[in-house]
Amino acid sequence: MQIYWFTGRSLNDLCSTTQIALATGLNQRGYPVTFINADSPDSHAEHPWKHQSLPAKAPRGLQSRTLAKKMSSWLLENEISSDSVALLDWRIANSLVPILQKREIKWILIDRSPPADKGILSLLQWPSWKRSWKYVHNNSSGHGCVVSEEHRNFVHKKTNVLLSSITVLPAGVNLDRFKPSKRFAKLTLLYHGKLDRNRGVLALPKFLQKAKEIEIDLCLKMIGDGDAFDSLEVMAQQYDNLEIHRSLAQDALAQIISQCHIGLLPMPESEVWTLASPLKRSEYAASGLAILGIDHSGHRLEGGEVEWMKLVSQEQFLEEGIKWLKILANNNSKLETLQTQARDYAEENMSWSHSIDALENILKSVSQ
Repeated sequence: MQIYWFTGRSLNDLCSTTQIALATGLNQRGYPVTFINADSPDSHAEHPWKHQSLPAKAPRGLQSRTLAKKMSSWLLENEISSDSVALLDWRIANSLVPILQKREIKWILIDRSPPADKGILSLLQWPSWKRSWKYVHNNSSGHGCVVSEEHRNFVHKKTNVLLSSITVLPAGVNLDRFKPSKRFAKLTLLYHGKLDRNRGVLALPKFLQKAKEIEIDLCLKMIGDGDAFDSLEVMAQQYDNLEIHRSLAQDALAQIISQCHIGLLPMPESEVWTLASPLKRSEYAASGLAILGIDHSGHRLEGGEVEWMKLVSQEQFLEEGIKWLKILANNNSKLETLQTQARDYAEENMSWSHSIDALENILKSVSQ
């Protein structure tokens, strides 16, 4: 069985970790994988799969449409065996599904997130998202993948696609790369990921101010790129112990995470975050970090509450969070216990193998 993964995402994107992990896992299990996207020809050279580059420069809002047209042309011009399976991002599925179905090639819809843009872009994207899932609904063998149980229920409610036709592929973690190491001497909080305003990151430096008021010595590291980066750099001149860094390569990032103590999940209770399966949560846990975050379905673990992850309401995030940090700052043995529990949980529940197993089962099912 040959796997063709048609995606609008770049492997240079912070959000590409899931694709890399799943594709690598499938390849290791003997499934040949070919990526088709707009990345440069040499950008996939270090990976074990084939890559077809289809450059598609266009104004924001038209990139997916432009790329989908190029993918359609490529698909029409190339022979693909009937036992192949195509994985399709929802953003480009509407252009490709009719061609695939006409050629009797099986396909699976990949939905890592519903439309997250604001304003006019969102108005344009939602109809495309719904049409993509309608193809699953109208196809007796149609199947789609989402990132969380909440996401699965959302798709079912919005599109009437049967729950049995939707599989959850949660974000996992590379347990060999993300693991505990010797911690920084000073109690260190960490946020890594997109430094976008809609993720609540601008509120995080206030923990340093509150900590100073009650004489707790904290350091906050924030790693990533986004529309809040410049504002955070300005704040770093005002707050002691605030460090802002641009995005890092995975190995360098893993090294820094492993030395911190507590990971932060500040994303608010909005639709895009409540449906998510945040990769950073898994990376924090695997690195043996206790976690402090805002309480909503996107941050909770399916098995229920755990002691090493403190989730509080958005309104009380700062006040309740600083109380918890004070307890841990004054009780190192308790903090170490929570860190050990986090790593143990990750080893048992957060390996990428769980998602790779689920995806392999779907591939086998649709190809029958």
